[in-house]
Amino acid sequence: MNSFLLVGLFSACVLLCACQPEQIKGDKTTHEKQASTAKGDLTSESSAIKDEISLPTEPSSENVAANELQPKSIVEEKTNPQANKLIESIGFADEQTKAIDILSNTESQKNYTPFCNLFSNQHEPNGLSEVDLTAKRKAFCDKISRRLASVSHQSCLAAKLAPTGCNSVAGVPLMLREFPPIEGKKPLGRVLVIGGTHGDELTSVSVTFGWIEKLNKFHSGLFHWHILPSMNPDGLLPRSAQRTNHNGVDLNRNMPSDDWQQNALEYWHTKGGKNPRKFPGDQANSEPETQWLVDEIELFKPDAIISVHAPYGVVDFDALRLDTAPKSLGKLHLNLLGTYPGSLGNYAGINRNIPVVTLELPHAWEMPSAKESDLIWQDIVAWLKETFEAKNSTGISSNGH
Repeated sequence: MNSFLLVGLFSACVLLCACQPEQIKGDKTTHEKQASTAKGDLTSESSAIKDEISLPTEPSSENVAANELQPKSIVEEKTNPQANKLIESIGFADEQTKAIDILSNTESQKNYTPFCNLFSNQHEPNGLSEVDLTAKRKAFCDKISRRLASVSHQSCLAAKLAPTGCNSVAGVPLMLREFPPIEGKKPLGRVLVIGGTHGDELTSVSVTFGWIEKLNKFHSGLFHWHILPSMNPDGLLPRSAQRTNHNGVDLNRNMPSDDWQQNALEYWHTKGGKNPRKFPGDQANSEPETQWLVDEIELFKPDAIISVHAPYGVVDFDALRLDTAPKSLGKLHLNLLGTYPGSLGNYAGINRNIPVVTLELPHAWEMPSAKESDLIWQDIVAWLKETFEAKNSTGISSNGH
């Protein structure tokens, strides 16, 4: 009798254990990421669309230096892009959590007062005269072209950047390019692209300039774009480039995520080893650069954010639903790196349910080939198109608008 009872208990335990869903364990200080199987492979060449893109150009060099004035002095850590069964076992937040998040953030945006962002559009940037606008562009491009060998003065001017009304700590204007809707064609969605959040990731700035050049030729109105190539010019422009801004604050730890007050400084002390490169600041949103980004998210209301970084050589993703993540962009594969107090992925992706794709280029100091950059761009456009079409078919925006 006892043996039958033991066998029965053992069988029940086996059944219970077999029913437990697989989980990916990561460094998620805010939310534990789970999602169901994603559908399809968005990175196949057949999924690349012919809108907003050009055919791949012949690379002038496989390793074009982003900056030829400084040696490559950074030890570039690598993560295995094939690690983990990512898409196959990630889940998504329950609909009640999603609904509460969308409603609360929509309500908070009704009476929003900008910190500094007065950008209206590329044709009327803060009411500047054409003479003043030209002078600001020239001064900015003088600095950028002296710093980055891969961005000439002429190509910087051709980007037609406009001041946002926000400046860095040291007074360098944060310059943005808008590719607005085209008359008679409703865009599928609004896309914010950010480069140079960390000043020592030079390729993130250069690649973003390259995508502006591409849109100068091929913008078709498929999306409404806002592109800021350098969010942290104070970290970028000095000869000894640095991750942090002029105040020594990591801009990707200073965003006012819901958990910043409780966790940011404690996390930096206990788990971050008080690494000065990742100092979150004494207060959330204390820096003019992050204040611009908060303004931009509240005023532009992007449906997706592409944030370009280096040098991990992977694609990271943050949103309440992770089954919508791109499995790869070019040769870079999805590998969830975690959300942290004060990160953009936490603030926008988790707290506001705006999908944030963090593109980690393989090198901070060496440009990808022109062919690889084109492939990444084509896959981004294809993923945006598929994501927005799926969202628009439900009639519900991811960020509540």
